[in-house]
Amino acid sequence: MVVRRSPLRSLAGGLTGLLLGAAVLAGPAASADDNADDSATAAYEGGHATTPRVAAGPDDDGDDAPLAITIDELTPGGLPRSGPLVVSGTITNVGLETWEDVSLYPMFSSGPGCTICASVMTTSAELEVAADLDAEAPVGERYTAVQSQVSALVPGQVASYTLRIPQAALRVLFPAPTAGVYWFGVHALGASQSTPRDLIADGRARTFLPYIPGNVDGTVETAVVVPLRGPVTHASDGSLSRTASWQEALTLDGNLGGPLAFGAASGINPVTWLVDPAVLDAVRHLSLRNLPRDVAPAPDPEEPPASEEPAGNEDEEPAGSEDEPGLPADHPLVTAATSWLLQAKTVLTIDTTAALPYGDPDLSAAAHHLPSLYDTARKHPSAEFDAWDVEPLPVVTGPDGFLSPGGIDTVDDGAAVLLGDQMFPTETFSGRPPTDGLIGDRPVIVTATTAASGGPGPDPVTAPVALRQRILSEAAVRLLGAKGQAPEPLVVVVPDTVTATDAAAFWTGLDVRWLDLTDLRQVVATAQPTEGTGTDERQIDASTLTYPKSQAKAELSSSVLVEAGQLVRAARSLQAILGDDYDIGDELIAEAIAGTSYALRGDRDAAVRLTRTRQWIEEQLGQVTIDAPNGVTLSGTSGGFSVSVRNALPYPVTVNVDARTDDGARIGVANPVRLAARSRTSVPITADMTRTGVHNVTLRLTDPDGAAIGADDALPLRSGQVGVVIWIIMGTGAAILFLAIGIRLARRFRRRSEQDAEAVEATP
Repeated sequence: MVVRRSPLRSLAGGLTGLLLGAAVLAGPAASADDNADDSATAAYEGGHATTPRVAAGPDDDGDDAPLAITIDELTPGGLPRSGPLVVSGTITNVGLETWEDVSLYPMFSSGPGCTICASVMTTSAELEVAADLDAEAPVGERYTAVQSQVSALVPGQVASYTLRIPQAALRVLFPAPTAGVYWFGVHALGASQSTPRDLIADGRARTFLPYIPGNVDGTVETAVVVPLRGPVTHASDGSLSRTASWQEALTLDGNLGGPLAFGAASGINPVTWLVDPAVLDAVRHLSLRNLPRDVAPAPDPEEPPASEEPAGNEDEEPAGSEDEPGLPADHPLVTAATSWLLQAKTVLTIDTTAALPYGDPDLSAAAHHLPSLYDTARKHPSAEFDAWDVEPLPVVTGPDGFLSPGGIDTVDDGAAVLLGDQMFPTETFSGRPPTDGLIGDRPVIVTATTAASGGPGPDPVTAPVALRQRILSEAAVRLLGAKGQAPEPLVVVVPDTVTATDAAAFWTGLDVRWLDLTDLRQVVATAQPTEGTGTDERQIDASTLTYPKSQAKAELSSSVLVEAGQLVRAARSLQAILGDDYDIGDELIAEAIAGTSYALRGDRDAAVRLTRTRQWIEEQLGQVTIDAPNGVTLSGTSGGFSVSVRNALPYPVTVNVDARTDDGARIGVANPVRLAARSRTSVPITADMTRTGVHNVTLRLTDPDGAAIGADDALPLRSGQVGVVIWIIMGTGAAILFLAIGIRLARRFRRRSEQDAEAVEATP
């Protein structure tokens, strides 16, 4: 299968940049316009000149125009060949003076006799160069036959405008348009006390205006991906910290509330949600008053899940008094979290959801210090996904599109790897990165990070219309570059700064004939490895990808990853001794994984928070202790003794006693050891000696899986062979004694016999 490739990214300084720069730097006419006389200005403003256009000259003092213009609506999103082109937005006086007699005009990079109009753009590289172009560089001319008037603007005042360019005017400006992308904008001219009216724009807005002729067939599959990701941090008691930041994030202008409202405005249009499951669970925790962690009994499987329960009961008084932990039920953060979660459930259950590993861990850093983190994060359950019955598409990507080769290597479960197009150097990929491919058996999707950077400014570059026009333009140049072949798909992960403002204009404006809006699942399906079809042509060598030193330097430190690994192990031990009757392990592991998020790069307290949680676990484990006797002496080669195990926790636990000594003895323990809450029990130990002497025995408590939980004790064990020797000595002494007695008795009998014989002989 042939690799499908996307357009060039940055060619600043290259041939394309030179071509565009040539048009931009064609400034003599603009300079001449700066010195135009008053009569020319009057004709220009009134729209009565024979050619109602005049070059937009650059300001001398940079992009500090006193009037700020936005483009909030542009209908349609491409150059129409029937019907008008309508643009509307706002103009704001951001200066310190009052501006009067303000006129707003449309600006185009096309028209008869235009000497400074930039060339039509036909490649992604040209769009990127154009987006970075100085805001005051001349790229087109004003069309003065259409204008909108604002009589006066005091400092800080905002006014609305609408410009309707009729089709007749567009036919004059574009008599024979070329397929590609043109410049379009709005200029404002006015006068203040210090600045007389002249031909230099006092405010400007610019965007791209694509055009695809009717004879160009085909559509570009385009997936718009909306991220819901962010930092999840915990206080020492397990509650979520930085609640003020959460309050802001959940608003319509926040990095969670804004993207959610933006994507929800898509209506029936396909949208893909890029979700960190930890964010959903964190918002749920906030909606339930952000209570501190608690070792509570596991929920009954027959009971409804917690995510289906409301945060409060209207018939009850609000909880969370001064004597109770957590937030009051009527706290604004609880209300905001509940509302956000309800909306998230509505859209995530019907749209395509792409799930990041739980906690969105920094995989590039973990590849060096905790390679098992990806597997732990991917397998970690998401309470919300489970409760909502969502089957997400597993994906991996960094928030900026970067992922190191080592980080890619840790992805071993078939998840799609989303890489930004900036990772594909032009010298390796012939100036055109692939749009998809394989690294091993991992499907790779290349995202258009340059398109996600938005429009050219100086108005907000990622405003909905600016972002939409950039996407439409990227799709247009991909279609033109296909030259009759199937065009390359376009995947854009929008920035988390998008909001609900004008979001509807973004989605409705994508309804053009050259763009086919789809979801990420469909794009990933085409990138999956196909057995037996020769997929080597699609293979991407990870070592050839660009992973800059700045990214490596920004990775989480090793201390964070080491602490996270220790916290995961401690959490598993605590859960293991509690058993299935209690539920705390997943919550603690979630804290560990969330503490390694990309969003915490540069957070100096990241390791400290993980350490505090681990110390809390160790304090719990430390409540289970073992007490051994000072020493044990067996009466023989085998025997037994007992040790005391104490549980000071308010819940039952199950532990093992691990007894170890040298190879001269074998120790047996009656495991497992079950203890009720706040109880003590005696554990029998058996010993079998194969060598005489003293053996040091170490007794250690472990969880049921064999991991040490901290408590231990030691004792000397003396061999029972010493008693046998004593009995031998005593037996030998007794034998000698009895032998001596026998000898003495024999001698006594012999002596008596001799005396009796002598007496007989002496009798007459």
